[in-house]
Amino acid sequence: MSEMVFSRWTVVPSRVLLLFVSLAVILTADRTFTAEPATQQQARVARQKALAKQRRIFFNDDTYELSRDDADTPEGYLKRRLKPLAGTQVDVISWSVLGGWADAPVYDSKVQPIYGDAHGGPSKYWTKVTKNVKALTKTGRCPLQVTIDFAHDNGMELFASIRMNDCHDSFIPGGITLWKKEHPEFWVDVGDVPADKDAHPLGLYVTAQDFAHAEVRERKFEIIEEVCQRYDIDGVDLNFMRHPVFFSRTMRGESVTEQELEIMTGLVRRIRKLTDQRGLERGRPILLAAIVPDRLEQAQHIGLDVTKWIDEDLIDIVIPGLGYSPFSTPVKDYVDLAHRRGVQVYPCINRKAPQKVPDELISEGFRGVTAKWYAAGADGIFFWNLGTPFEYQLGENMQRIRERYYATLSELGDPATVSAGDKLYAVDDPVLSYYQHVATASAIPVSLKPGQSEQLAIVVSDDLSQAAASGRLDDLKLLVWFKQPGSAPAVTLQFNERELAATRQVGQDAANSRSDYPVPPSVVKLGSNTLKVSLAKNPLSEDSAVELVHVYLLVRYRQPGSSSP
Repeated sequence: MSEMVFSRWTVVPSRVLLLFVSLAVILTADRTFTAEPATQQQARVARQKALAKQRRIFFNDDTYELSRDDADTPEGYLKRRLKPLAGTQVDVISWSVLGGWADAPVYDSKVQPIYGDAHGGPSKYWTKVTKNVKALTKTGRCPLQVTIDFAHDNGMELFASIRMNDCHDSFIPGGITLWKKEHPEFWVDVGDVPADKDAHPLGLYVTAQDFAHAEVRERKFEIIEEVCQRYDIDGVDLNFMRHPVFFSRTMRGESVTEQELEIMTGLVRRIRKLTDQRGLERGRPILLAAIVPDRLEQAQHIGLDVTKWIDEDLIDIVIPGLGYSPFSTPVKDYVDLAHRRGVQVYPCINRKAPQKVPDELISEGFRGVTAKWYAAGADGIFFWNLGTPFEYQLGENMQRIRERYYATLSELGDPATVSAGDKLYAVDDPVLSYYQHVATASAIPVSLKPGQSEQLAIVVSDDLSQAAASGRLDDLKLLVWFKQPGSAPAVTLQFNERELAATRQVGQDAANSRSDYPVPPSVVKLGSNTLKVSLAKNPLSEDSAVELVHVYLLVRYRQPGSSSP
């Protein structure tokens, strides 16, 4: 017989059997070992190519506009918030697929009930959302599809934004979904949180879900999976800052365990595998971004091992902070870590920069913080809640709000244009109590008793000595708000050891007053500057204190065509 025929009755010599087994193991191992890395490499190459595309400004939309009476048509839904973005430097719309005030879909989801239905009936908040989502869906294009079409028609990308643990339902009546009500065992263990949740620094998060439970992770994953499979999105951003509690230990002020860190990293790995697989199937990658705390150690503390995510190629874009400490966030730390692995960095501005800046100085604040970030190596900026009023606004008032907040969207994506514009540099305003564990602590307010001094740092990214020498600089002054009206004369300010004198008190109300201090350009350094604040001794009242509540450095340039002094 010329061929050896094997049947189940054939006795095979041991050496021949060993050869076949060894060959099978080698072939199997080869398929297992080489196929997956080859696929991963293919996906990585595609993602790196996609990352080379221009993305100057990310604009997050929390779907507030779906609450409008006329948002039941594409035109009515788009006209106020998104349509004005066309032609600006916004290159990416980051759209919250889970409603801005509740953990429920606001698109035509097949895996979870939509906003309102998920709550067992019409919501008591954003009452029109459910009706409008259904009306748009009946036209054949749900809100997500309408937004994707708008973005792509106007040369922008669409990232699906996922709020990883939204807790607005802790204080909004009727905000808790039926699923969440049915599974209180998945909520974080609040421990000794007082009955009055507002008395606890993390009281906002009493309704947070604990990601130690596989069911909680699955609820997030299935939404991401559905959006990736059914919609032509360009990316996904995982918003870990809305809201930043994922394990019960955080509620007790404790660091998470190594096991809990691995649980979250495992979820991100699973999401990355999904997006890569889907990207290869359709021939165009799905990028993955993550919004994380101000500092790497803060992220680690609550369960987010961002360093590992970057080192393991699990994310393409990192978004540090949610903008509560824009001037203090150590963006360069993220840049140094991310850029060596090809990951991009887009720090976040949250509605205002700084948080308490007067409306008339919003654009200057945006330029100041953006200039600082570009100097640190940021690839662009991410806007959160831009132009979102916290009350229902209509008509001309709403139009004025949007025009004021959108005014710099055609320049902030260009470092050269930002450099030439008026700016506001600041000591960050205080952070809301329930974000203090993930944001940079503010140095203000500063309370001084007679005879005391404090030092504050102000980082400046403009060469103001050169600007003054060239005749470009028009005005440079420090704006200081005091809690006690009339406090300025008792306070001494030194900017890099040069004493400043207040020229005027701009105005005051029952609680605060503002004084302006001209600053000589020659004393301002490129980089960190020191402001020393002192209160003279008062022999008549040793207990009288002065409190500084805001400190801003305002830079104004001469516009082209204006006359020189």
